[in-house]
Amino acid sequence: MIAPDGGHDSPGGWCVIGAGPSGLTALKSLRELGLPAECLEREDDLGGNWYFGTAASRIFASTRLISSRPLTEFGDFPMPRSLPWHPHHTACLAYLRSYADHFGLRPFIRPHSTVERIEPAAAGGWEVQLASGPPRTYEGVVIANGHNHLPRLPTIPGSFAGTLLHAADYTGPDDPLAVAGRRVLVIGGGNSGCDIAVDVCRQAAATFHSTRRSYHVVPRTILGRPADLRGERLLKMRAPVWLRRLISLRLIDRSIGLPHRHGLPAPDHRLWETHPVINERLYRCIDEGAVTAVPGVERFEGECVVFSDGRREPIDIVIAATGYQIAMPFIAPQHLRDEQNLPADDVRDLDEQPPDLFLHMLPRHRDDLACVGLIQPDSGQWGLTDLQARVVARMALARRHAPRTAAWLRRTCQQSPPLTPIRYVDSPRHRLEVEHFSYRRRLERLITALDRRLRREITAAGQAAAGCQRSPRARG
Repeated sequence: MIAPDGGHDSPGGWCVIGAGPSGLTALKSLRELGLPAECLEREDDLGGNWYFGTAASRIFASTRLISSRPLTEFGDFPMPRSLPWHPHHTACLAYLRSYADHFGLRPFIRPHSTVERIEPAAAGGWEVQLASGPPRTYEGVVIANGHNHLPRLPTIPGSFAGTLLHAADYTGPDDPLAVAGRRVLVIGGGNSGCDIAVDVCRQAAATFHSTRRSYHVVPRTILGRPADLRGERLLKMRAPVWLRRLISLRLIDRSIGLPHRHGLPAPDHRLWETHPVINERLYRCIDEGAVTAVPGVERFEGECVVFSDGRREPIDIVIAATGYQIAMPFIAPQHLRDEQNLPADDVRDLDEQPPDLFLHMLPRHRDDLACVGLIQPDSGQWGLTDLQARVVARMALARRHAPRTAAWLRRTCQQSPPLTPIRYVDSPRHRLEVEHFSYRRRLERLITALDRRLRREITAAGQAAAGCQRSPRARG
């Protein structure tokens, strides 16, 4: 895509909130098309969730990718092939910083810039209020600060005499408190819950893992190759869902075994109908007795936890890996929904009523606001956010230089959500879930359509302008 002339920085450019993976690719895509943009980051450096040890990070010391390197990397900046299939978080952070350096993004990132509020400016665009300094006005805003900020704690009757913390505060078996010699309960069957259960069982006196349902567990690698790459091959072959499930379940059983082989109940849903749990060590820990699988928590009774099957266990530490609420405290929720169909004072919680965004990305009623990274794919995310960012940059370019293309995109954003090949379990955990393959193809088709329309409209405008300059009547 070729941007028109006049891309030098000027007042009224775009603001990107957050310098994590989503914010970096949003900043790169905007500037790549000659659009002035800067990124506001509350920490002292870029990295977002992968900047371990900061308030923005939700990873722990042993975290490594659960999606493979090829299905995680940005489309135009491959991860080093010297890295393992599933790199450690330190390698991920180094990769993100190399990405910023390669595309010259650092001069346009403002660290120590905490966004407190954004609201429509009187003259158009957005007014962004930082924790310090005067408000700043921008032509548009890209929200790319992630969705793992506000922990969702479980509501459990009774009182607990031990220590209760959320996975957001967990960084390792020794931080924020030592688990050695303690009896630990981990609540939650997602990737964080499974990883933490495996992490703490090495030092805890006893480790219990509580889930309300049984889940399908997939190893990172199957027969020496990443499981998601094997699945990708079947997707490219256009294999139907039932066949992909059949082949995948047989391979999983051959690799780590299905739940019933480890004394666990069969899942109440089919493979891929919940966000995939990627863990090759959990079953081994269960088989060895290092982790005890227990059902959902019924109530707390002082130092004891009572489970839904009536079992009682004395517990010292409870770690709730129960996810996060969708929260963007700096913007009124109605700006992420159709304002024409909502009362002006509608401030419903985003976790109860998620944003009504086209492809989890674009508001249906305006083209100066977008979200990048507000998805939870069943594979790697960075390549998808790269495509999201390219769509957003083209929206911004059309807004400036191609009104017919901008109008076409606004009409497109009114379309109903697409049917997905997978029907997910109805739970807060899946409100942002996308099936990566079909989602990626739809983004790619949208980018192609936008490029074609932008090129045609911008070229026609340039030819018209050149004709006016050559016309004596126009000069007169």
